[in-house]
This record gives sequence, C-alpha cells and structure tokens, in this order.
Amino acid sequence: MPLAEASTPTTVVVDGRPLNVSVHGTGAPLLLINGLGGTTSTWDPIRPHLAGRTTIAYDAPGTGDSPSTRLPMAIPALARQAARLVRELGYRDVDILGFSLGGLVAQQLAWSCPRTVRRMVVMSTNMGWGSVPGDPRGMKSLFSLRRLNDPVYYAQLAPTLLGGRMRHDPELVRQVAEARTEENPDLRGYVWQMLSCASWSTLPFLPLIRQPTLVVAGDDDPLARSVNARVMAQLIPRGRLHVVEGGGHHLILERPEEMALLMRGFYEES
Repeated sequence: MPLAEASTPTTVVVDGRPLNVSVHGTGAPLLLINGLGGTTSTWDPIRPHLAGRTTIAYDAPGTGDSPSTRLPMAIPALARQAARLVRELGYRDVDILGFSLGGLVAQQLAWSCPRTVRRMVVMSTNMGWGSVPGDPRGMKSLFSLRRLNDPVYYAQLAPTLLGGRMRHDPELVRQVAEARTEENPDLRGYVWQMLSCASWSTLPFLPLIRQPTLVVAGDDDPLARSVNARVMAQLIPRGRLHVVEGGGHHLILERPEEMALLMRGFYEES
C-alpha cells in the first residue's frame, strides 16, 4: 500500500541507493522534485497549503540526508530514479512539481516515463542547453562555495541571485539564508548536480510530452528567464503559461499560498 502519511522522514532504497524521503498528508499523490542543493525542508512553506494531497519530497543524491554517488547522475538517470521511487512507495502514477533543476528532471520524467506522470507543473526552470542564459551576476553566484555555508554572505547574494521579493524583503532574505546554509549539500553532490543540468537539454523532446503541463515563471527571475518558460509552454502540446508579476526564482518561498492555490486548481482539472 502507498505511504499515505508520515510525520518523520524515512529512507527508501532505490536501485541500491538510499534516499531520504518525506511523505506528508493524505489524498492524491504529488511528487516534489527539488532544485540545486535543495532538501525536503525546502517544501515546508508550501506543504501546509496543499491540503488534500499526499506530498512526496526527497533529498536527491548528495543533498540533505541522501549520500552522494561516486559518479555524476545525468538528468535521464535522475528521472528514472524518481520514477522508481514512486514505484517503491507503492504508487502507479503521480502528479509532479519540478522546481528549478527539478524542472529538468520533471520534463525528462514526463517524456521517458509517461505512465508515471498524470499532470505536471514546472516552476522557475528552463530547457538546459538551448535556453536563454540567466543574468551573468546571478549565474556567477551559483559557483560560490562560500554561499553554501555562510548565511551573511548568502544574504548579500540573494537579491542578485534570486530576484523578486528577495530584492526588498530583508526578513525573508534572512530566513532563506539561514535555512539554505543550515543544510548545505555535500560538495561532491552539489558539483554533480551542476554537471547534470549543464550537460543536458530537454528542448528536442518537449513536443513529445503529452501530459497537461503548467509552466510557471517569475518575470524577475535572474536564473531562469521567463522567455524560456514561454518557449516551453508553446512547444509542449498541452502546455500553458503562468507568469508571476514581480516574482523571482524562489516562488515557493516568496508566495507559497498563491502558488499552492494555482497548482491545486491545475491538478484538480479533469
């Protein structure tokens, strides 16, 4: 039987690799696929607003409590891992939400494992190779190792790195900086994740994705330009676009209730 509710994280072995998994709530399953260096706690702000859903979050290899792999995992391998995790938890199919790097994994998953995915939301993401590059200042910040463990330095970078509310909400910046540096990823795992997203493109197969897809972007996202979201929504046959005015990269943290309401409406469509 599927894991319907859990109050504490659990370890699930997928293809011989342990993954830290957190399952909360009851109802139709929703798989949450994280961004670069993100952990299960990244989803804490939005989970309370997803009533009526079983949310499944997991630490990708090399993040949180999931050990790093010896060699990098490409996007297709990460997508297969996500599909097998769904099976290990006892689900036949799920809705999915892919954030940032997780958006690439979600696109790959929808295409290569179509029976696993019912409906898909991708947020603050692009297509990898072939995308319009992000702001050079924000992209440069991704390579700063100090950012991973120094909350003061992270807070200094956040407006340029993330945009949106991070440009004018110092309290939110402080909260995000403390949370992100408290659970910084394993260095090898972080580098492996960067290699995975820097060496792949979903552009060739976007027209082959058949699931209803909602592409969400902030118009003040320095890392994932909204023009890429427009291209994705046009190329995916059943794609649609939602641009958040004034939204930055981390819409889950900036506007959790608004994003949850948007997604719930989309997932509940017949």
